[in-house]
Amino acid sequence: MNLLKETIAFLTDKKLVVAFLFLLTLEGLLQLGFYKPYLKKNSYASNINRVTEHVVSKRDVLDPDILIVGTSVAFEGISIRILNQELQKSGWKTQSIAVRGSELVVQHRILEEYLDKFPNVKIILHVMEPGMPWVDRKHIVDPTLAMLSELGNFKAIPTVLDFEYNLEFPNYLYLVFKSVAYRKDLSDLVINFNERLKAISRKNKNPNLNAWDYENDHPESIDEYQLKSVDDCLNRLALHLPIPIPKASNPDHRRMLFETCGIASVVPKDSNATEDTKRYFRRLTKMYNFIGSKNIHIINVFAPYSDVIRKVNNQERMKVWHDGLTEALSSHQTLDEMDLQDSLGDTNGKYCFDLIHLNEAGMKEFTKILAKELEKKIGKR
Repeated sequence: MNLLKETIAFLTDKKLVVAFLFLLTLEGLLQLGFYKPYLKKNSYASNINRVTEHVVSKRDVLDPDILIVGTSVAFEGISIRILNQELQKSGWKTQSIAVRGSELVVQHRILEEYLDKFPNVKIILHVMEPGMPWVDRKHIVDPTLAMLSELGNFKAIPTVLDFEYNLEFPNYLYLVFKSVAYRKDLSDLVINFNERLKAISRKNKNPNLNAWDYENDHPESIDEYQLKSVDDCLNRLALHLPIPIPKASNPDHRRMLFETCGIASVVPKDSNATEDTKRYFRRLTKMYNFIGSKNIHIINVFAPYSDVIRKVNNQERMKVWHDGLTEALSSHQTLDEMDLQDSLGDTNGKYCFDLIHLNEAGMKEFTKILAKELEKKIGKR
């Protein structure tokens, strides 16, 4: 009996009640989205909110017939401004909802949440990354969780399970409780409060008035590094080495280039189908079934990579892609592909920011090429 009284006394202690009510109120405010405007700039959570909210808010300016979906390859490599200029005579309007670092499950959730906001969409350009099926994961990573948390965190849970991820208890906590999802961001807010305020102030003073969220303005190129391979990059650009920085680069660019070389070095060199590739295409099938149910046509686009790694995407690897895409699309359409991997030439260093992403010059050139090829394929609206 004494134990029961002590337990009740503990649970009704004013300090505990106040602390519980504070945490409950904080969680409620976070769930309602009050913290979204204060997220750290360029964090995964901030990026996905910025992209989706901006393109939706600009529907009156740019209500697209063609929607671009993908990762940073599409985000950095395609200029919506130039693409619309080039397609203006054909009567097509395009918009991009591509987000950096977005796995298929994130792209799928973006479409579930926002595709109906664009009722005129007839075509989706899905920009592919040739190495992705070979690095497909069973376990979900924090950047993906961060983006999913912003796309209806409770809705995301059944989608993640349907996409064959092995969720652990901390993953559920991340998706259920915003206080868990934002813990690192809140910590950064406290530690770097002044910097966060300055970033918010700059954003408010210089709002993006364009209909598109982003246009690549990075002039740096990898051309003057004269890279021969990924290993050559790792050996010569290692950050501890005192190498001269070329004019077409800078220390930050060199660091980012070296980091992408590190990422490229761990991508399996396999060209055959694996359990990972099969799972990737099962996930892709779920996404394409959703798009197909809206009577929207899908065009698969393979954008140019740096010639340093282009040879990895050989005929055997592309056959796995063709077979997987054909199967994923089979319920609604046949494969409609634009393979533009060689569109910037056999040697394309002057167009590349790193091994995977284009720079400003590459974006402009590739966008014009994409527009011409797209116009040939789909004609006038």
